[in-house]
Amino acid sequence: MKYKSSVLLSFIYVNLLPYLCRLPHGVDWMLQYLPDSGTFMFGLLFFHTFYSMPAIILMVAVNIAKPLSATFLLPLTVISIATFMLNHDYDLASDAQAAIGLMVWPLMAAFFGFLAMLLGALLDKFIFKSLPNAIDNELDK
Repeated sequence: MKYKSSVLLSFIYVNLLPYLCRLPHGVDWMLQYLPDSGTFMFGLLFFHTFYSMPAIILMVAVNIAKPLSATFLLPLTVISIATFMLNHDYDLASDAQAAIGLMVWPLMAAFFGFLAMLLGALLDKFIFKSLPNAIDNELDK
């Protein structure tokens, strides 16, 4: 591992993001994602097991990419936006099946994050790699 602290911070960030994106509606709205006191530990482990999937994509991007490269920044942006859009306005009390979204959305965010990581790797390899050479060639003219 190249960046141990970056890997840990990306894991913590992705697992806290569902709570953070609900804060604009108030603390009561955010606390809706916390399990009741009887099953608190199991509920947190269950919830964060699913949100560890996009975190793993981001941790892989940290390990294979240079700092501030498209391979890292694209999945970070896509996972953040997807998590925010899927969680910020979702009412768990709306019906009995509402909690199913808590298992499906992290999978969607991980899938889109993986696609963004592949796109970022292709951009880094083919476009951004040749960009400094193109700039140097233009300056030599």
